[in-house]
Amino acid sequence: MLNKKLGSGSGLSLNDDFIKTSTYLTVAFVFMTAINIFAYFTIINMSEKYSTLNSAAINIKLKATNANLMFREILGGYTDKDMNVVWDIVNSARKNCLSLREIGESGTLEGKLNVYKEAMLKFYTSAEEKMTPEKKKLIEDFNASYDDLAGAVDRIERDLSLMVANKLMIFKVLYIILLLNIVGLFGFIIYQIKTFVSSRVELERSLEDSKNNITTILNSINSVLIFANSDENVAQWNRFAEKYFSLPADKAVGQNIWELMPFLKPYHTEYEKIYQLQRSAEFSKEQVNINGSERFVNIKMSYAPGINGVVILLEDVTAQEMKERQMRQAQKMQIVENLMSGLSNDFNNALGAITGTITMMKYSLENNAGSLDDIRNNMEIIESSAEKAVVMVQQLLSIAQKHEICLGNIDLNGVVQHILKICQNTADKRIDLVGEIYNVKAMTKADPALIEQVLLNLCDNAIQAMTVMKPEAEQGGTLTLSIDKIYPDRAYRALHPQAIGQAYWILSVSDTGVGMDPDAVGKIFDPFYTTKSSSQATGLGLTIANDIIRQHNGFIEVETRQGIGSRFNMFLPEYTVVEEQATASEPEAFAEDQIPDGTGLILVADDEQIMRKTANSILTKLGYEVVFAEDGEQTVSVYREKASQIRAVLLDMAMPKMSGREAYIEMKKINPDVKVLLVSGFKKDKRIEDVLAMGVNSFIQKPYSMITLAQEIKKVIIS
Repeated sequence: MLNKKLGSGSGLSLNDDFIKTSTYLTVAFVFMTAINIFAYFTIINMSEKYSTLNSAAINIKLKATNANLMFREILGGYTDKDMNVVWDIVNSARKNCLSLREIGESGTLEGKLNVYKEAMLKFYTSAEEKMTPEKKKLIEDFNASYDDLAGAVDRIERDLSLMVANKLMIFKVLYIILLLNIVGLFGFIIYQIKTFVSSRVELERSLEDSKNNITTILNSINSVLIFANSDENVAQWNRFAEKYFSLPADKAVGQNIWELMPFLKPYHTEYEKIYQLQRSAEFSKEQVNINGSERFVNIKMSYAPGINGVVILLEDVTAQEMKERQMRQAQKMQIVENLMSGLSNDFNNALGAITGTITMMKYSLENNAGSLDDIRNNMEIIESSAEKAVVMVQQLLSIAQKHEICLGNIDLNGVVQHILKICQNTADKRIDLVGEIYNVKAMTKADPALIEQVLLNLCDNAIQAMTVMKPEAEQGGTLTLSIDKIYPDRAYRALHPQAIGQAYWILSVSDTGVGMDPDAVGKIFDPFYTTKSSSQATGLGLTIANDIIRQHNGFIEVETRQGIGSRFNMFLPEYTVVEEQATASEPEAFAEDQIPDGTGLILVADDEQIMRKTANSILTKLGYEVVFAEDGEQTVSVYREKASQIRAVLLDMAMPKMSGREAYIEMKKINPDVKVLLVSGFKKDKRIEDVLAMGVNSFIQKPYSMITLAQEIKKVIIS
């Protein structure tokens, strides 16, 4: 494929040489043909012309001689013929003169014949006279005219011979030229053949060198580089691909790319668009499964006109992604650490309300004091405080929990409300919180956990800018979270070149803190740069925040004045969601305050005794019977024994001897239709999602209330 590509460029030179050679050979052939035709017709014409003229001249001379002899015989009386015969011979010679017109001699000979005839006539009329000087003069004139005529004929013969010689010279010259042309043509052909062979050898050497150079370049790239031809088969496979896939190039070339690399199948449609429209596309940090291993890769596809195919570049960024996740997690833990003081205060308040109320209830029971209304009020205080503590723990988990990137359609209003609730429980009480929610859904395509991390980081910075970074007497201020929308026009794009989308949501965090000087603003997104002390910050928070927003095709702008405050504006592209009517049937729904009862045997599998007691109390009050298991192996054993009676299993995720996941797999072998409600003290993460994907019916998080457990166990049973 590479040879074909290179050959197409060099082919122009070879084609030009071929055209020039063909032109020269054509001209030479035409020239030789013309010479041959000209020489042929010259010889034919010369032969005919010479024969005619020479014959005419000879006839004139012969007839003149014959007439002279006949005349002398008549004068001598040697014949009985008369002068009429002589005149006929002379007239016949005159006719031959007409044939010499082409060389301009007819008039000369005809004149000389007339002179000769006249001299003959005068001599004949004086033949009987005595020899006198006059008669002698007539005889001399007669002889002179004959000699003159004969001399003219001889001259004409010489002229004809000279003409033939000249024509033959031209003919010889033409054939010498023809011979030289043939020799030159032969030499040119030999030269061209030699040049062509040399050029071909040089071209092949150049192509081979170019191929080797390009192959060297391709093999020096530390990324997987694959050339796929128009048949979607591998045309070239670089050395890094050999190492990465443990597959030699000679075995990869010629194979179908989708069969060779099945993890690329989801991009087949995009591949076809790239090939048909001759364009490029990039996919960043795609999570794929390569030979059973989860990897993160950047995928770039581009149309390659030289091979009429597509070049695929795969860059493994798994290590980079892991480092970025570690950085994000470290930054999360820093936020947790900064928020812990406020959170611990509120958590202690909730625990204080619970423990204080419980001691009052114990005192009332021991001293027979207090009424049912007092007990009901105390129980409401305990329940309210416990719910508040649960919310705070869940909020803390949502901040600190490791998270897989997952883009989805989210409403930024909900994200802002969630962050405001966290800040209400954690922020310094001297700070006023203001939330400005948009009047309609602010939809964008994003990972809510990452957007919340950015907001929490900015809120944490704002809180510190209004507290620890201010003198004690001036601490406090206003923290505002708001949402707005903008449609960038040409003038706006000129000032903000990052704004390439049609519409953006502006997620803003503003404070009335210490602000920043202009020099600091230019550095705040640099790694490890911070305006705080090293004990307060790592200098990675804003770097990570900026990176997260850029991953969401957005950008951040900062407005700040020293001593006045700062405002961080995050621009996220608007995403239009098409509302669809749900067609699938849904399980029976319950009102929030409804506690559905039930019957049948429930298996409660939990290694914590207090949770088994709590579940038993709730389920028995609802009308169920309960059987227990303290670990995974016991769970499977009890289910195997009572599978026909058990209506549902309340299964803890983390148990000794065998995890909830492993126990579920074994129970499913016993009964493929086993109904399970999964329980965990952690939020729904990837591990829980994986178990749910295996067929577990539902999930609830500890601690759960009676209402939650009643509704969820009922849904599982009737599902």
